[in-house]
Amino acid sequence: MAENQNVERFEQLLRSTKRDGIEGLIDFIRKSDFYTAPASTRYHSCHEGGLLEHSLNVYDCLNAKCKSELWSEMNVTEANIIITALLHDLCKSYYYGTEIKNKKVYSEHGTKSDSNGRFDWVSAPAYVVDDKIPYGHGEKSVMMIEEFIKLEPVERYAIRWHMGFTEPKESWNTLGVAIRKYPLVLAMHTSDLEATYLLEKEE
Repeated sequence: MAENQNVERFEQLLRSTKRDGIEGLIDFIRKSDFYTAPASTRYHSCHEGGLLEHSLNVYDCLNAKCKSELWSEMNVTEANIIITALLHDLCKSYYYGTEIKNKKVYSEHGTKSDSNGRFDWVSAPAYVVDDKIPYGHGEKSVMMIEEFIKLEPVERYAIRWHMGFTEPKESWNTLGVAIRKYPLVLAMHTSDLEATYLLEKEE
């Protein structure tokens, strides 16, 4: 799917929620680097437009999950799914920069797994973290979103805790309480993992 098609789909989904303030949020996203940023510095969707791609992949995974028999009693709306999935990583706006780094380029006879493989060092641009809004991760997304729209409690919890058990273990008891209170927290976390590890490639 071409990048402009991703933008169009992303904005149409957000508008379909009919949430008060959504146009202001879309305008903020357009003016930010959200549509051009990567999703990571060197892992999944590490390329221009990767963050947008990842957000849509998470939506597809979460939407399918919420319609499955196991999750059918979760009692969430389509708007809950859209807002949670598409905006969970809004915190990655104004988060990445680029700098020149040295990287290995292997010859056609050498491979990364071949200890005898021949390679050259070349200078190339690489993504790096340059966090301009240092306010955490999930909680930062919640803060940024609520500058424009009012989140429902289930959305707020699912976005705040979408990192799941990759959070420090000291937070796991609190996370467990959040999951029992709002199962969408767990559905969102696993959808994030599915998008990252099954739909996207390390680069």
